Amino acid sequence: MKRTLILGSLLLSMVAFGKDYTQYKTEKLVSAETAKKIIETDKNIVVIDVRPEAKFLIGNVEGSYSMWRPDMEPKDKRYGDIGGMRASREEMEAELNKMGVTKDTTLILIGDGLDEYRLWWILDMYGMENVKIVDGGYTALKDAGIKTRFGKEADEKKGDFKFANTPDKDTLATIESVEAAINNPADVIVDTRTRKEFTGEELKKGAVVKGRIPGSVWVEWTEATNKDKTMKSYDELVAIYEQKGVTPDKEILPYCQSAVRSAHTTFVLKELLGYPTVKNYDGSWIEWSYAAKDGKVKVETGE
Repeated sequence: MKRTLILGSLLLSMVAFGKDYTQYKTEKLVSAETAKKIIETDKNIVVIDVRPEAKFLIGNVEGSYSMWRPDMEPKDKRYGDIGGMRASREEMEAELNKMGVTKDTTLILIGDGLDEYRLWWILDMYGMENVKIVDGGYTALKDAGIKTRFGKEADEKKGDFKFANTPDKDTLATIESVEAAINNPADVIVDTRTRKEFTGEELKKGAVVKGRIPGSVWVEWTEATNKDKTMKSYDELVAIYEQKGVTPDKEILPYCQSAVRSAHTTFVLKELLGYPTVKNYDGSWIEWSYAAKDGKVKVETGE
């Protein structure tokens, strides 16, 4: 009852700070002001800061835990040379249990406006629903007046969290499913990288071939955000994607370099806009480039 009253009152405040969060198709994105109230009043939450450790150490929310990209990746070489892939259910459970997470815990994710969406995607795929992301990340939360500190994360605890014994959500695209989507009018492959990556002018570390997946449309992930890294309004987002043919009647397969930026786009389409079928390509350009080098798939370059 206490949580219901808290969240009910906070819902009213979602409209009071310049943006109507109730237009989104999810309650998983919350304003910094709303997040601050949850953190200060709800004892059954764990705050996870998804920024590089160096940033965390010079300023973090009191009582929060640090999780960065290596913590979300496999502890072995199960994907070979393809870096940045998702950790397993068991590996993610181990990370969460160090933070004292239980089945009743709500996670509050903060970051720099990007990697927290990668963590959300992994947790969501494995079936964790009690997750909220702070719109605008750590900076917005600090500006809202949350208490911050210097130094290491909160003390390690012993949780007992386990994902439900259910199949993974169908939000993962594989290299096979992406290849099958090329030239399929029912599918849209969305390149969320920079224009120079899309055209093949630039190659980032980790990949071995320049270019893009054939037939993909370019909607850089930053198109969905304001200058302060908060999300654009519902109506603005609808206009951005629909003009590129990224519509809810199709299966959408976003990708980037290593499925971090595309996880952000996956959240926008799946959660904020309510698209029914969005699958993040975890291997992304790194995996595709290795396959292209071996002559297994094709690439496009130029405009």
